[in-house]
Amino acid sequence: MRGTRFFLPWLAAAALLIPGTAAGAEIFGTYNNGCIRGAVRIPQSPYYQIQRWGPGRDYAHPEMISYLEDLVKKAREHKLPPLLLGDASKRYGGPFGKGSSHGSHNIGLDADISFDFSSPKKSDAELSHPKDVYIVDTKGNPTANFDSNRAALIYLAADDPRVQRIFVAPGIKRALCRMYKRDGYSTSWLHKLRPWYGHRGHMHVRLYCPDDSPECKVQAEAPEGDGCGAELDSWFQPPKPPKPGEKPKPPKPKVLPEQCRAVLQGK
Repeated sequence: MRGTRFFLPWLAAAALLIPGTAAGAEIFGTYNNGCIRGAVRIPQSPYYQIQRWGPGRDYAHPEMISYLEDLVKKAREHKLPPLLLGDASKRYGGPFGKGSSHGSHNIGLDADISFDFSSPKKSDAELSHPKDVYIVDTKGNPTANFDSNRAALIYLAADDPRVQRIFVAPGIKRALCRMYKRDGYSTSWLHKLRPWYGHRGHMHVRLYCPDDSPECKVQAEAPEGDGCGAELDSWFQPPKPPKPGEKPKPPKPKVLPEQCRAVLQGK
């Protein structure tokens, strides 16, 4: 037991009403090619709001719900403004479909957390037509929005053993590496931060596969070390030109796990 949760009574009720939730959620496949049975809708709260980048993307594995509750609690203890959550997963997981920039969020273990805050409180129109707040620019340099609150939020999000990795823009990781080394703090926690394009306005938190899902395939661990050296520097180098006559390989078509045929039909 991890102690009392903000929404524990709500989760207990949900477990009784929705087959397969809380006590029996199950994941099949990988973060970018899978599905989930028994996902739970992220509840409303006075301590965060949920952006609507697309319909029905506010479901997650109960472990992610628990993680978000803990993050909200830590954020409040550190006097951060109320949080603003982005995409999680669909009710049965699977890909978001055409028009989405997400290649993952398939199994209820991924969640986006905005670098904007829910303070002042967003209107319904602002939630349904969300706008990013970028904390680095297109060249990877910190903007005026890169402040102590955002840095603290990233640290608090990573400081949880359930977190497998967090995707952030390369410039965000570079800025944090420089900040922590300059001030003489440990950089070991930065191991979890993985550079990835398209994450200037939010971080993408990914959890480890939970014990209730033996068919969940966890991603390989990141290389050892804080990742603040040559690996990070490579993201700021110009791309290597293709070899003469070299053609890009077409992506392999994805085939969902067999169990997902029934799960994605709500069975």
